[in-house]
Amino acid sequence: MEFLQTCIDGLLFGSAYSLLALSFSLLFGVMKRINLAFGSTLLLSAVFSLWIDSVFSIGIFGIFLVMLGSSALINIYVEKLCFFPHRGNYGATVSMIASFAIWMQLDELSSFLLPERTASFPSFLPDSLFLIDIFIRIDQLFLFFIAIFMTCIFFYVLYKTNYGLLLRGVSFDRELAKKIGVNSNKITSFAFAFSGIFGAIAAFLILSTESQVTPFFGFWCTLKGLVAMMLGGIGSLPGAIIGGLVLGLIESNVINYLGAEYRDICTYLILLFILVVKPGGLMGSAILRDERAASERI
Repeated sequence: MEFLQTCIDGLLFGSAYSLLALSFSLLFGVMKRINLAFGSTLLLSAVFSLWIDSVFSIGIFGIFLVMLGSSALINIYVEKLCFFPHRGNYGATVSMIASFAIWMQLDELSSFLLPERTASFPSFLPDSLFLIDIFIRIDQLFLFFIAIFMTCIFFYVLYKTNYGLLLRGVSFDRELAKKIGVNSNKITSFAFAFSGIFGAIAAFLILSTESQVTPFFGFWCTLKGLVAMMLGGIGSLPGAIIGGLVLGLIESNVINYLGAEYRDICTYLILLFILVVKPGGLMGSAILRDERAASERI
């Protein structure tokens, strides 16, 4: 029963990692861009929404809407400042370094809006229930189903809409997309905004379960989202979900049987092993093969 409880806790908490991995998958997997400032954009949007609430008392629904809008705008700001000017052969590397500088800037802005270093965040669901001696947190169960739902939305947008087709075309060959009349700059900006909105939904749900926000939340989002995405497979939407759940299972069992101090080292060792055995992650090998075959045809 203890092992079952540990696995359930890991799956439910891993759904938070899955939500972050989904947001990262759009930029890292589809747009081939490493935005190190992504977690900081979520932190700033959360802190800004709490500041707006302290001034205007907008309530939890208002906080949610402000987080969505501000996260989209901040991500567009990051795109225009870090990624738009660097589109050449070394653009990915230079833009990644630039996003690190923006990361520091956004964290400083967050510290101005969060002088107490820790602020309470409103919750909107009851804490827990017991089901046949199994302890289940309602808010984390809600996170789990939202993660599945967002994966379906992501898949539909990327593979069943004209925008998704254009986005994947710009990601594969920006110059060719321009030649056929695609506004690649507009598509890229929309992708960053779209990623910011999904990230804000994830951040809002995670902070609601934790009932607080701290200055370390941005770095935590970046780290956990990256690890979950790499575990599941870069560019794979089902892989993002699976990677987050696997990460949650690993951490919960390590904490239960070895102790919290071994959580991160065991996680990174398992990640290293998976990347050595399957460089594309658990579900990313097929994507790597498809990209290689497409390049050979061209």
